[in-house]
This record gives sequence, structure tokens and C-alpha cells, in this order.
Amino acid sequence: MVQIRIWVLYQIDGAQTKSLDSEAAVAENEVDELNKLITDGLSFHDSGNVEAARDCYLRVLEHDPRNSKALDLAGLLCMQCGEPDAAKEFYNSAIEVEPDNPRFLLHLGILLLEQDELVESESVMRQVLELDADYADARFYLALNMRATNRREESKEMLELACTLDRENSNFHKWLGLISMETGDLVTALEYTKTALELDADDVTAYVQLGGVLCALEDLVLAEKALRAGLDINPEDIRCRAELAAVLIETDQFEAAKKELDTVMSKGGREHGNALSSLALFESLKGDEKKTLDLIEDAMEADGKSIDVLLRAYKIFTKLGDPKKANRVLDALQDIAPDDPRVMGLLLA
Repeated sequence: MVQIRIWVLYQIDGAQTKSLDSEAAVAENEVDELNKLITDGLSFHDSGNVEAARDCYLRVLEHDPRNSKALDLAGLLCMQCGEPDAAKEFYNSAIEVEPDNPRFLLHLGILLLEQDELVESESVMRQVLELDADYADARFYLALNMRATNRREESKEMLELACTLDRENSNFHKWLGLISMETGDLVTALEYTKTALELDADDVTAYVQLGGVLCALEDLVLAEKALRAGLDINPEDIRCRAELAAVLIETDQFEAAKKELDTVMSKGGREHGNALSSLALFESLKGDEKKTLDLIEDAMEADGKSIDVLLRAYKIFTKLGDPKKANRVLDALQDIAPDDPRVMGLLLA
């Protein structure tokens, strides 16, 4: 499952804090104070001061336990802090107050998606679209749900609809690029990924994706250039540096690859499947079979659904003469991305 980071998208529009019982339960002179607390909480939230934001939202709820906006924002905060059970309680409470609020339902659907409760998530997302068919974010997350259940063509169609509703959203274009690549359309994948970077030139993950598309197109020179551009933006990005190392290995730039891998490992790369698989590839070239096997097994344990990790695993197991493991990896690749041209190439080889 792709990890989804939820950032607060609220904007204070001057409207009063909503609650079905607010007008009766909260004295009119307290409403402004509660709205100010929510505004302050949002400021703290956006600046990363989680505890101050939490305090603001809870103070609102002490005065007005059915304040739907505070409930929803508390849910968002809990989600960002890795407290999904608390987040779900807050979201459900907000929805109980406003059952037809598409934003509250969307946030619950995102939580369910991240928790791999895919049937429930899809049901909630479709509820959102029944309330607002033009809600681009709902279509986007429904598309991610479809991808997670291996319905990539449906996912692509849903993402295209999201793009028609919000053409300036770089994330939508980036994901369309990824899914186009996974469905075997590399030219379209390249176009969407480039558009994503035109809309957001500082998105390192888009540069990593661009590097991947260019590798699939066998243009390793431009792939290296794209990955170095990503590192120019964020030298601390482990995945970008690990992918650069893999490209350097493929182009026989072994000393440069070793330097990048040393940097990756010094920055916590042992927790990242892409980094471990790139290092495994490097060790395989040195002939250290035990170290290679240990690293690639660790890589698959860290991220067993990464196409890049699995492709490297297949290459390594094949090179080491272990067809049983290689075929098991190939089966996993077929389950995850049967139309990916790199996977199809292995099947035809």
C-alpha cells in the first residue's frame, strides 16, 4: 500500500464553526472564541506544532463536544501522528454531526485506505461522490483504492476524471504517470511525469519516477540526469540516491555507485527496500553471495511490493542460479504489475 500523507487542507472561510447544536449549546459570545481557537490550531498544525494544535482542538471540544470542524481536524492530527484508532473515532463523531459533509467522509475514506480496509474505503469514497460528483480529491483516492486492488485501467480512468476537474494538480499527473507505466504505456507515463514536474519543479518523488520511466525506456543517461536533479533539490532523499546508485551500477560506474550507496547507508538506508536492493545488486557484482542474499531478503521484507525491489531480486536470484526464488519473485511481479513492460520483458525472455 502506498503511504499517504494527509496535510490539512482546511481554509478558514469566515463561516461559523458548525455544530448541529452549536447555536443552542454554545453562547453566542463564545462562538468567536471557538473559531479563533480553530484558526490558531490550524496555524500551529501547518507549522508542525502538533501539541499546540491538539490543545486548541481539544479546548474547542471541551466547550462544544459536537463541533464537527474541531472533531475532523483532531482526526487529521491523530492520523498524522500515527494514531489511526483515535482518528477514526474523531472522524465518525464528525460524520455523526454532519452525515452529508463530503470532506469529513473523504478523510474517513483516506484513513480506511491507508489501513488497507479497501472495501470499506471504496464504499465511503463512493458516498462522497454521490454527494459531490466533482470532488476531485475523492476521485483521486478512489483511483488509489482501485490500483491497490489491481484495477489499474479503472484507476487510470478515474485519475483522468480527477485531472479534468483539477488540471493544475501535479500529484494527479504524477500518479497518472505511474499507473501509465504500470499498464505498459511508457510514452504516456513520460508525458504525465514531465507535466507533474512542470507544475511542481521541486517534487523529488516525480524526479525519481522520471528516472524510473527513462530507465524503462533504456535511456540511462537521461535517467541519471533526472535523479541528480532530484538530489539537487533534496540531497537527503534516500530513495532518489538509491535509484541513482542503481543506474550507476547499470552503466558500469562502480566507484560512483559505491560512493552513493555509502551515503545512503549512512543516512538510514537499511530501513528502505530500494536502498537495500541497490546495495544487494552492487554486492552481487563483487561476488559476495551471502551478503547479496541477506541484503535482497531484507529489501523484500522492507518493501515486498516495490516493483524496483522485486526486479532487482529477480535479477539477483537468476544470476545466483536460484530459479525457484526467481520464479516466486516473477509471480509476485505478475500479481502487482502484469502489464509493466519490464515485467512483460522478463516473461518473454
